[in-house]
Amino acid sequence: MKHVCVAVLVAFTFITPSRAVWPEKNPAEAVRNFYAWYVHEVANGSRPLEKEREQMRKFVTESLLSRINKMPKGPGGLDGDFFLNGQEVDPEWGKNVAVSNYYLGKTMSKLGVILTGRKLGDRQFEVKVLFQEGAWKIDEVKFSD
Repeated sequence: MKHVCVAVLVAFTFITPSRAVWPEKNPAEAVRNFYAWYVHEVANGSRPLEKEREQMRKFVTESLLSRINKMPKGPGGLDGDFFLNGQEVDPEWGKNVAVSNYYLGKTMSKLGVILTGRKLGDRQFEVKVLFQEGAWKIDEVKFSD
């Protein structure tokens, strides 16, 4: 009987969808996964907004990508990375993503985010996510500086 229970538990573990497989069903996990991926890409010299649009569309609404494209660049406009609010990136930010729930709804949620790093310190901001195409996607990022 003991072996049957263990076998059922093991089988259930493999059959049950894990949050790592479908993180987009949870707004906080979607934001954590986005920043882990995005910071890694930027820290390694990639420019995801320009070179990895298809991957960006998995995490970010088309509406936000369009608004970013239309923003004036340089001093007086978008002068740095939109998602990190700066011109430099701390590689630790992608490994240290804290998310708190401000408001959770069925199709819209607002989350508080803190990226923690030793090199450049913390970045704290608010993210609005929308549930679109079966996934939570970032639609707005507000820094409080």
